Amino acid sequence: MSGPIIHYFFVQSPWSFFGFRRAVDIAKKNGVEIIHKPCRAADVWQHGGGVPVSKRPKPRQDYRLVELKRWSKHLKIPIHLHPAHFPIDETFAARTIIAVQEDGKDVTGLTDTLMGDVWLRERDISDPNTVREALVSNHLSVEYLEYADMPHTAQIYDENSQSARERNVFGVPTYFVGDEMFWGQDRLAFVDMALRT
Repeated sequence: MSGPIIHYFFVQSPWSFFGFRRAVDIAKKNGVEIIHKPCRAADVWQHGGGVPVSKRPKPRQDYRLVELKRWSKHLKIPIHLHPAHFPIDETFAARTIIAVQEDGKDVTGLTDTLMGDVWLRERDISDPNTVREALVSNHLSVEYLEYADMPHTAQIYDENSQSARERNVFGVPTYFVGDEMFWGQDRLAFVDMALRT
């Protein structure tokens, strides 16, 4: 099946972070585009019945940490289990990614940097200075900070969230190949297989 891969994610999701580079590599290996769609967690959870980590029952919160440790070790991606700035308002970071996308630029490096800012470097991605430094480190113009606050960019963020609801996305990361949905970074092998069949 030909691509593209449609990728719905939250910037601050550890599971999106674990899957991000691998999804990009799968797209590259199969010669297809990957279209990143940052979306709003509250909208996805409201539609799909999910709740923020802090509102989940304690057994689920505890097991989440077990799984984060397990996947971190398995993937050799070290993370802070309790980062200093999580949960965080990721709106500005997500809109900056969208602003760069809308200008036709590759957002792979920027997205990876912002995710790493949360889980590796414990930085505050709601702070424009953090986002500015992420742009600079990826050789992108700081003018995108201004575009991030424009109504058109906010509209696309809303549209991404609406699209996620319409496609019954209930958690992230979620990947689509055609109409087939794959939820979770642990389903990436199936994404790869779908692209090769």
